[in-house]
Amino acid sequence: MRGQKPNDELSISLFDDYPLLTTKLYIPHQPSYLVTREHLMEKMSRAMHCKVTVVTSPPGFGKTTMVSQWILQGQAPVSWVSLDQGENDLLRFWTYVIAAINRICPGVGHKSFSLLKAISFSPEQMISWLINDLFNIPDPILLVLDDYHLIESDEVHRLVAFFIERMPSQIHLCILSRKQPPIPFGQLRVQGQLNEINLSELRFTGQEIATFWYRQTGDLPNETSLQLLSDRTEGWVAGIQLAVLSHLSGQQDALHHFKGDHRYVVDYLMEEVFDHLPEGIRSFLLKTSLLERMNAELCAELTGEPAYTGRLQEMEKLGLFVIPLDAEGKWFRYHHLFADFLRCRLHQHYPEEVISLHWAACEWFVKHNYLGEAIEHALAAGAFDKASEIILTIATELLKRRELTTLHRWLLQLPVPIRERPSILIIQIWTELFMGHQEQMGKHVKTLQKELDAPNSMNDSQYIGIREDMKVVKNFQAMLLGDYKQCYSLLNEMYEDENLPNIEGLPMLFGLGMELNDGTIPLIRSYYGYSGRIKKAERYHRFYGEFIDKNGFHAFPFTAYQRAALCEVYYEKNQLSAALQLAEDAIRIAKQNNVIGAYVPAMIVQSKIIWEREGKDEGIAIIHEALDYLKMTNQFHSHWHGLLQAFLTRCRLDNGEMDAVNHWMRMSPWSRRIEINGDQDFELLVYIQALLAKENGEEALSWCEQLLKKARNSSRIMTELEVLLVLSQIHGKMNNPHTSMIHLHQALILGEREGYLRIFIDRDIKPLLQQYADVRKNKYMIEVQADGVSIHYLQVVRSLSAEKRQTERGNSREASSVFMLTIREKEVLQLLGAGLSNKDIAEKLGLTQGTVKLHLHRVYSKLQVSGRTQAIQKANQHRLI
Repeated sequence: MRGQKPNDELSISLFDDYPLLTTKLYIPHQPSYLVTREHLMEKMSRAMHCKVTVVTSPPGFGKTTMVSQWILQGQAPVSWVSLDQGENDLLRFWTYVIAAINRICPGVGHKSFSLLKAISFSPEQMISWLINDLFNIPDPILLVLDDYHLIESDEVHRLVAFFIERMPSQIHLCILSRKQPPIPFGQLRVQGQLNEINLSELRFTGQEIATFWYRQTGDLPNETSLQLLSDRTEGWVAGIQLAVLSHLSGQQDALHHFKGDHRYVVDYLMEEVFDHLPEGIRSFLLKTSLLERMNAELCAELTGEPAYTGRLQEMEKLGLFVIPLDAEGKWFRYHHLFADFLRCRLHQHYPEEVISLHWAACEWFVKHNYLGEAIEHALAAGAFDKASEIILTIATELLKRRELTTLHRWLLQLPVPIRERPSILIIQIWTELFMGHQEQMGKHVKTLQKELDAPNSMNDSQYIGIREDMKVVKNFQAMLLGDYKQCYSLLNEMYEDENLPNIEGLPMLFGLGMELNDGTIPLIRSYYGYSGRIKKAERYHRFYGEFIDKNGFHAFPFTAYQRAALCEVYYEKNQLSAALQLAEDAIRIAKQNNVIGAYVPAMIVQSKIIWEREGKDEGIAIIHEALDYLKMTNQFHSHWHGLLQAFLTRCRLDNGEMDAVNHWMRMSPWSRRIEINGDQDFELLVYIQALLAKENGEEALSWCEQLLKKARNSSRIMTELEVLLVLSQIHGKMNNPHTSMIHLHQALILGEREGYLRIFIDRDIKPLLQQYADVRKNKYMIEVQADGVSIHYLQVVRSLSAEKRQTERGNSREASSVFMLTIREKEVLQLLGAGLSNKDIAEKLGLTQGTVKLHLHRVYSKLQVSGRTQAIQKANQHRLI
């Protein structure tokens, strides 16, 4: 990895749906007149032996230059992020961090990035998965966060501290800031893991000033001038650079005329330098000073001059505080100090031009689809109608990407009359819902409802769109809060509405395309299934299905979720035929709309049923098909891929494939005792079951106790039930029958209350159930005689568990039967009979050619034929095609 160049192509492909500014990931270019500062280079070398390096000083002391100069020595691969105020948005901050790391370590952070967009996104969970990826990097890397002083978000600071505390030893962090970051570094300092470079070390010495002066002017200052330069600038390199420019412009005695602090120095010297520039350059600098970044075409738009890239490059060579932002020399920015000076000068002398310049910048950014920057300039110009128009254009994408802080900041800058327009209010309501601002959201819901109830100027389609979106957002809020009664009541209102419009093509309706699954398997484990309360989930989703059927909403993304949730409910109730039909519906609709959060849970249900009915190989083939689909839809490295791999590991556990299980365990965060926050219950439960299979009961017990506590604290019924079952197994194996039976009793209470069956059937607990029945019958334990578990329910669970084992034995004998083709194998056979090639079949079914070959191999085996022609003949004989 050492010396590896950043890979822009890989970075960009990961963030196809995110407007990433790769210029923010570029290590700043170094001018030729730099002075090599050996003592600082040596101090920076400690960065690779400490967890964190912090470089702090006021502006203009060369923090960025010094660090990038050290990077050029090539001591380690470096990921660089130039921060701005936009990174106070948590999602944007970590998106750029992940993108920076991904440039030099392709594949790292893919899963973390996919978690960022989840509806109930857990930052700690995302960082934990990022850290797990970082553990697999073999060589040290340095992550640099420049301009960290622009970060004011307490949440970002907290999570950076969380990241530092847990990051592996080969990852080193360097923070550049004008002030000490509000992050607790005390423990790192005591441990010798904090490398600090501050103002006193960054000041230029007399010798360094002389060298710097000579490299730019060709002359060495005399002793008096050098002393004066040192005294006046106090080693401040920005002041020294300004003094050089002043000297080169003919103002040799400029240093004699100023004194005081750096602000005075910069004002004085910049005036001197600026006033002696040619008029054309002065005008160019002022008119482009409002830009955070610029290229030749954008500058031409603001100045009226022809687009000429050479102008910016010439100013960089002249030392006019112009900084390139990419290796090609297309994008530049001004040094922050110089930009501040120019903007101040522009507002003082040409205030009437400020608005028109912002407007011109806005128009250019809109034309080139940089809509975020266009909004910033529209707001700065006071063009609030224009800003709101652009916000409406990109609000849906921002909500889907969970870029909430940025969107909220823009909305708050709009005047109240514009902010209270229904089309803007509905955006604000969605934003506040996802940010958890329930009180503000409630106020805005009331305001919007008044607007909707009163006569207004909205056209019919806009009014209907916002009205329907209000219903969706209210239902969403109730669901997130776990308010089942309110959810059902709101759904009933929608069902009873006989004038419900055709929602396809309506404006607004932000809720229709939302990702409703935050990465939970099964889906009903989450808020969408009332945290595993499957009786409530069944009642709600059956009624939801009636609403969908009544209004013909079968093709919409939300229908895929409804079908997926209900198929999971029916599966848990052991109604397998109904579950399979719903799973197939969910898969079809999900693929039509690319709704991965419904597709993956439905495929897992389908796999479980096929495994039981047709055999383990057929069940596993379903998961490989799902993995192929993720690859085709650029989701192969997402958390969905991780969930499918976890389920595949569970299948391999049942198959006794311990080599594959051990490999998965080594790659998991729990093998490093990394605490996973948020909802990672499914994967952790698979890990615990693997520990149990390896006779590692103590570690399995430790994880179970942690997970049980979290499940109960967050009222996650399904997780609590599963953990209780595993605890019963663990204590049974550890020869603690009393504790084992108590846990099984508690699990059965929850199971009967909610109507669970498969959760018991799918685990090999027949001996435990027999033991429990004996304890109940002989009244050995008073703890399990209490109310809660009926004899009838126990008999049903025991009977179904016994039937499952017989079915599995039967399947192993019947798997080769000609009549045991899976649904997918029948589809492949049908297309084979129609004369399609393997490539055509793959395209038709959305599979890879490798998967098609695998299906054909199984078809040939079951039909007992050796090739395509024989397969078609035999299929015709048995009327399979």
